[in-house]
Amino acid sequence: MDTLLEETSSVTEPWALRDLPPFPWITTKLLQLFAASGDEVEVSRMTELIRSDASLTSELLRRANSALFGLRSQVSSIDRAVMMLGMDRVKTLAMTLGMGSYLKTSMRLAVLRRCWRHSLGCALLAEEFAEASSLRPDQAYTAGLLHDVGRLALLVKYPEAYADLLSVVIENHFGMLQSERDLFDLDHCEAGAWLAEGWDFPKELVDVIGDHHQPHKGRSSELVQFIHVICRLADSLDFVAAEPESPEEPADIIKELPKPVQLEPDDLVALKDRITEKVNALE
Repeated sequence: MDTLLEETSSVTEPWALRDLPPFPWITTKLLQLFAASGDEVEVSRMTELIRSDASLTSELLRRANSALFGLRSQVSSIDRAVMMLGMDRVKTLAMTLGMGSYLKTSMRLAVLRRCWRHSLGCALLAEEFAEASSLRPDQAYTAGLLHDVGRLALLVKYPEAYADLLSVVIENHFGMLQSERDLFDLDHCEAGAWLAEGWDFPKELVDVIGDHHQPHKGRSSELVQFIHVICRLADSLDFVAAEPESPEEPADIIKELPKPVQLEPDDLVALKDRITEKVNALE
């Protein structure tokens, strides 16, 4: 990852990333807040930040009161949402809604919705297996949600072109990364790493975004390796932007987790159903 960052930071801004629509400020601010404060983040600081965006506050409260969380009493404020759902859940929900608003205009194209569903699937699967892999669920969720931020930025900037690219890749089983390089002169991992560094994302996230397709054994963090596995698992469970060149079985992929989880076939069916229900609620 260090080599990639040196290369991307030593050259001028890639043409494909010029004049991008602004990245959701709330997502960036939340990431910066948690990176700076670690585990000592004050609830008041987080809720003040979320409340500063009226549309986000309204949508977050709507989702908090939905069947997704099944709360027994009405949530009428961000403070109440934190108390009922927990700070980590409110943080990840706020970032999810912020990203969803960024992509809203592009989601009219069905082929591009696949990309957002893949990111949501990765986030939820990462959260599902985080503790078994000795990772914090909110940390894993965030990494899963943002691992393809380069792809999401490209499709926001060039929705029709990226939709056409995806359709060609899917129809002809072309390699995704090379197809992106052919069209944009960089792939979504390179794009994401360049952007994430410029947006002052935490280094662990920059590494995940840049290396999740090709983790370097012995160099990458456990989080990078974990998201690499989770990304493939999402594909195998049909949360896929474009079918991989070599399809894999979910049970085989799960064995590669830092602490392998044993799941029976019925467990895998239940897992897919559970994640699908949540993705549909967040989409």
